[in-house]
Amino acid sequence: MEVALVVVVALGLFFWLQRSAELFSLSWRNGELRLVRGRIPAMLKGDLAEALTQMRIARCNVTARKEERGARLLVSGMDDFAAQRLRNIFQLYPMSQLRAANAPQHGRLLRWVGFSSLVWLFGRRED
Repeated sequence: MEVALVVVVALGLFFWLQRSAELFSLSWRNGELRLVRGRIPAMLKGDLAEALTQMRIARCNVTARKEERGARLLVSGMDDFAAQRLRNIFQLYPMSQLRAANAPQHGRLLRWVGFSSLVWLFGRRED
């Protein structure tokens, strides 16, 4: 019993540390970009959505993480050329703007839990 408790606590700590370095996580589905976790400047979100629309990407996930020298954008669900285009857009926004972004007022529990499928099922549009 004690071993199971230690494992659960260790896994919880591991996931918490992983998320503490995360600035935001976005999910792109069918032409709509939704915030899964964190906070993002509205201009950056709009620029990313516009680029994804122009590239005709069907589905992808975009995550920004804090690192020693700034922030890094991680992208899944697209080729390297398209991912580089998103990273180029992301580079235009300094860390000060990323940290100063306003938190969304609705869906906090879903974003805290961070399951993108729940955000898509129960989330509302942010427009």
